Amino acid sequence: MHERRSLPLLLVSAFAVLFAIPWNANATAVQDSSRSAIEGTVSANQRAQALISSANRVMDSEPVEAHRHATAALAFAERSGDPLVEHKALVALAQAEERVGLFSDHMKTALRAVQLAQKLGDPKVIALDLRELSEAYRLNAMSDKAVEEARNALAMTLPTQTGTAVDEAHRFLINALLSNGAYAEAHSDAERCLQKARERGDVMEEARLCRSIGAILMAQRKYSDAHIYLVRAESGLQQAGTAAEQFEIQGDLAECSLGMGRNKEAATALQLAGSTLRTTDTWNNRFRYLDLQYQLALAQGRWEEALGHLKRIKDRSDSVNIARLDMQMARLQMSYQLDRKEKANSDLRTENARSAEIIAGEQLNNRMLLGMLILLSVLAVALFFTSRHGLRMARRMALKNAVIKKQHDQIHAKNLELQRQNLRLAETLMSEEEKEMMIKEIHHRVKNNLQVVDSLLQIQCIDSDEPAVGKVLREAQGRIRSMALVHEHIYRNADNGRGDLRHHIEQLVRNILVAHGAHDRISVSVETTLPSFHADTLMPLTLVVNELFTNAVKYAFHEKGTGRVTIVVRPAGDAYELLFSDDGAGMGMDEGLVRERSFGLELVRMLAEQLNGEVRFLKGHGTTVCLTFAPDKVPLRVAS
Repeated sequence: MHERRSLPLLLVSAFAVLFAIPWNANATAVQDSSRSAIEGTVSANQRAQALISSANRVMDSEPVEAHRHATAALAFAERSGDPLVEHKALVALAQAEERVGLFSDHMKTALRAVQLAQKLGDPKVIALDLRELSEAYRLNAMSDKAVEEARNALAMTLPTQTGTAVDEAHRFLINALLSNGAYAEAHSDAERCLQKARERGDVMEEARLCRSIGAILMAQRKYSDAHIYLVRAESGLQQAGTAAEQFEIQGDLAECSLGMGRNKEAATALQLAGSTLRTTDTWNNRFRYLDLQYQLALAQGRWEEALGHLKRIKDRSDSVNIARLDMQMARLQMSYQLDRKEKANSDLRTENARSAEIIAGEQLNNRMLLGMLILLSVLAVALFFTSRHGLRMARRMALKNAVIKKQHDQIHAKNLELQRQNLRLAETLMSEEEKEMMIKEIHHRVKNNLQVVDSLLQIQCIDSDEPAVGKVLREAQGRIRSMALVHEHIYRNADNGRGDLRHHIEQLVRNILVAHGAHDRISVSVETTLPSFHADTLMPLTLVVNELFTNAVKYAFHEKGTGRVTIVVRPAGDAYELLFSDDGAGMGMDEGLVRERSFGLELVRMLAEQLNGEVRFLKGHGTTVCLTFAPDKVPLRVAS
């Protein structure tokens, strides 16, 4: 009787042990998973803060390294889920992107920081982020939006902060207006702030505002007036200003002295700026110092030294652009590889889950079979045939497990091969963004090379004693500058489509007027609503305008002194029409004689043929030239 009662208890205990093992294991796994998730969040937060500190520490000296730290910090901050840490990482990343020249990425990051700051609801943080966004708009040639965000930052600062913060916000708005070309408004605001600083006796703020007014006047080429303010600013900043402010004021004094032709004073200021550069050695300061050295050497006639400085400027610019490209390519390749790996891992996890379900089901069947074997061992004689059937089932299950394991190994091998193929494919692919960046870089380098050729011709022109040779070299310089302007127009508008044709022509004629010293006596009106043409059309069209305008400046207003030039580009049926007219002395001859007048007009006719067009010289008051061209009808002719 005792044995009969013990047998059911033994069976119940065996089944309890068999089924309790997986339940306890699952509970332990859940606890371990929760603990790991909490520890992972804390670790990600700490690592993000450490990387942010490292990025801020090397931000000015090694901006590329700072960009790497800030990118990693943002990844950890997003993983931690802490919005404050994520905002700090975004701010550090935006500053690093500005310093290495990733201006489009800088604008995107600044927008993300502003949106996150608005969620946090701190007015001081929002004001600082709006200023960073304004700077990003300025660097991306969106000056109007830069001024708008600077005004918003000042509006956020006025009711929440006082003293130094409000002064900094005012100065930031003044600099934004200066960058936008609003000189009158910037000067008026600066004078008003300067008066307030005098009333409260803030000497340092007076010095900083004097420097801002000096910069505004220098932008208008009023170097004598600017020098007065800069000297007043120097007396205050040299005593209590930061090292960066001391370098900037000496750089401004050097630039202003060069503008007034005082080379010795410029050399003294540049030497003081160089001594200050040791404590403020940033990429921007180094680049400005090299540029000032080049301008001083050029002004003093030290051509070989000027050419060396120009080469160093070009090499530094190229190295910065190469670093930007490498950073973009590395980030894109990493993103692509991570996406592919994540997809492969997801597929592998799905297969593993399916296999685990199958294995778990087989294990459950094995445990049930084991319980049946225990029961069969007690009832050996009565359940003999049942036990043999169980053994047969066990062998089948073992074969199935072997087949499943083999399939799992095959799937794993195929996944590894697929990952290797994806990696090889990722190394050979190049995205459209990279192609556009490379094309933009090519145009930028062509523009730099043309500027070097322009500088070499300038040096040769100065060294030449023959007026005829100097005249030919200066005409060649004008054509090379026009070609460089086209390449600059292309790479500056690579992200925004074709750009604005009117702005391009206005910049071209403004450069010619400044080169001939005629900007104060000749007015120009450019009338067109067309977008910019393709590079194959824009290059010869720019050279045509360059030749016609240069000819007008040299000959049309020789006796009259002052005058007006009108340039119109408009559609003409299926083609386009360029009308160039001035109110000067006129050609004074018929079209047959005009053709024999100069190489410049012969070049105009050749360029007209390249544009599939025809040039006509119209009679009347002054000089009027009409060029009708159709670049889209047939392929453009190549000038012989």
